[in-house]
Amino acid sequence: PFLYLYMIQTCPSEASFDVKKEIKRVLRGHHLPEDHPDKPKGFLSEAVARMTATVTTELSTSLGYEVTVYKLHLIAIGIWVRVPSANMDLYWIGAFSKWTYVYGAEIPDDKTD
Repeated sequence: PFLYLYMIQTCPSEASFDVKKEIKRVLRGHHLPEDHPDKPKGFLSEAVARMTATVTTELSTSLGYEVTVYKLHLIAIGIWVRVPSANMDLYWIGAFSKWTYVYGAEIPDDKTD
């Protein structure tokens, strides 16, 4: 019961989720472990990754995106962001006062004609 009450108290609000900020963090590899080969290492590669993520995020979100919110029993919030221009579906969980990136994938092709 204590953990459940703690999670209710620390569940972030929907308004605290900043779509552009979170997409930038994903694109620059913030969620990757330190030993991952795709994680930028060094000042120059981090600066290039940051700049690339900013430009990509601004261009893709300026053409529109969809945000779907799922409330999970008052203890967490699931966020699904679809960015059609970048062909991306991204998922986050909000719990314990922070947003955690969970998964990203390409938007599946709709093959129903």
